[in-house]
Amino acid sequence: MNIYKTMYHAKKPQGIENQRAYIVGGGIAGLATAAFLVDDAGMPGENITILERHSDVGGCCDGIRGEFGYLCRAERELEQYMECIWYLYSKIPSLENQGRTVLDDIVDFNRDEPIHSEARVLTKNGEIYDKVHDYKLEPQDMKTMMRFMELPESELEDKAIEDFFGESFFHSSLWLCFHSCLAFKTYHSALECRRYFQRFAMVTRNEYLEGIIHTKYNEYDAMIKPLMTWLSQKGVKTAYGCAVYDLDMDAACNTVKAILLRQNGNKQVIEVSERDLVFVTNGSLTTNCAFGDNHTVATTNRDTEDLSLFTLWQNLAKKDRKFGNPDKFLGKIDKTKWISFFPTIKGYPQFVERLERITGSKAGTGGAITLRDSSWDISFVLHHKPFFPDQAEDEDVLWADGLYGEHIGDYIKKPMAECTGDEIMTEFLYQLNMLDMKDELLKHTYVSTCMMPYVTSQFMPRKVSDRPKCVPDGCTNLGFLGQFVEVKDDVVFTVEMSVRTGMEAVYTLTGLEKDVLEVYPSRYDIRYMVERIKRFKGIEGPITVNDLPAINPLKINEMKKALVSMVNSIPPYYSMYLGRDKTVPLKKYVLHPEAPKTDKW
Repeated sequence: MNIYKTMYHAKKPQGIENQRAYIVGGGIAGLATAAFLVDDAGMPGENITILERHSDVGGCCDGIRGEFGYLCRAERELEQYMECIWYLYSKIPSLENQGRTVLDDIVDFNRDEPIHSEARVLTKNGEIYDKVHDYKLEPQDMKTMMRFMELPESELEDKAIEDFFGESFFHSSLWLCFHSCLAFKTYHSALECRRYFQRFAMVTRNEYLEGIIHTKYNEYDAMIKPLMTWLSQKGVKTAYGCAVYDLDMDAACNTVKAILLRQNGNKQVIEVSERDLVFVTNGSLTTNCAFGDNHTVATTNRDTEDLSLFTLWQNLAKKDRKFGNPDKFLGKIDKTKWISFFPTIKGYPQFVERLERITGSKAGTGGAITLRDSSWDISFVLHHKPFFPDQAEDEDVLWADGLYGEHIGDYIKKPMAECTGDEIMTEFLYQLNMLDMKDELLKHTYVSTCMMPYVTSQFMPRKVSDRPKCVPDGCTNLGFLGQFVEVKDDVVFTVEMSVRTGMEAVYTLTGLEKDVLEVYPSRYDIRYMVERIKRFKGIEGPITVNDLPAINPLKINEMKKALVSMVNSIPPYYSMYLGRDKTVPLKKYVLHPEAPKTDKW
């Protein structure tokens, strides 16, 4: 983070107090957008309206108590270099500690309760799979990885990961940790996978999960609630029950003229002036999700008539190609769905105590644990308590998912997607080698299950142009937010992407004289490059001459060209010129001194 540029309070854009802003979608992307409008751009809060389809904000960052137990659809993974989200939460006051911020709370909590896992992967015998630390790749996979990391993105478009890597790679510990932690599958986007490899480098003891940040409470209570409280105090309004389905635009599709929506089923039109701003979340990973419980299967909703924010995106894409191609991400539910489950265990501490003994980690500090032998590909996170502010002392909670819910279970001989909560818990216990406590545990457990048809739709193979830019070319008052927006070098399926798109759209449309934070450039850090090579080659300690590959003299020229190409792909360092005209440091001469120039010594 460049403190000089980041912490600078830019001057308010001229006339912003007379503008209005409409934000479609009350997920973290929409809330962050409102915050940047208020605090960075200086727009009065009362000029901002969030249009939310549901009865509460937060989007995918949910967590709520139901009648019998807690409901929580997804698990967020946070890390230190999500610069935009930590910049945002450095502004938001803590709800519990006066004079502190949400960022302060999160840093304090992780200092006291850091994640460190030594049981990242378990087998169905209840054993720790210790080979998880061996990231060494087979020679052919190492060669493929080096080539994969060097290819231009144009050669990765519309291709899958399996188009580059073979079976041996997909049986490596690297892939086991990577795919189970991030929900990548072999048929997902090679372009997105490569961005992940570049963005997170895959070298900082990933299998120990030591870089993962968690929050004192679930993300709704820890992050959404304080942000929404602050926005409300600033005067930001939220209209609930608003399903926006289209925008009326000028002939060139550059300026929004009206917002078309249904509020509680009634059609409405919001007129938009040329100076007003419209920010659209153009898709949600939890669209058409369905819940189940102990005795009820969470159904797979395949209806395409109403896809919420996706429908809005589809209608916009029909108007102009610059709004992207949503069809690349939709219509393949069997490749984009998976199911999660969230047990609330009351009055039966023996289960958590046994897991703590097996893993060696106190609840909340072990991170995501993958059950290697599970045909459903189950991973789970055992949460600390209280994970919810109102959680009782005798209640324990955990979150889990099954990435291949279409497969037949190893103990319950049905697809996970056709199972009740009790059946899923039974299979879960089988994989943990803990069936002996099944009957007693089920008596004390409420299981909330959730089928999400589009939860990894953002990973489907695509072109760069299939997602709209934050502010599409020519647009004067329209910006896009969320997981289906094209941001150079950054990765989807992160809250960082949601917050970053809000920052970029606000800064661009308001003309704020402030730089959007750079995507953390680990891909250009020579320290990460060296560590990545050492881990993938299985080198411990310093590199020696014997670790260097044999060099074929006949390929020297080819290697030189590859090296030059790699070096030239590294962008220049930050421009050190501090003025407004950013073309100055690109030119040799910009002044016109009267004194003559000479080359004589």
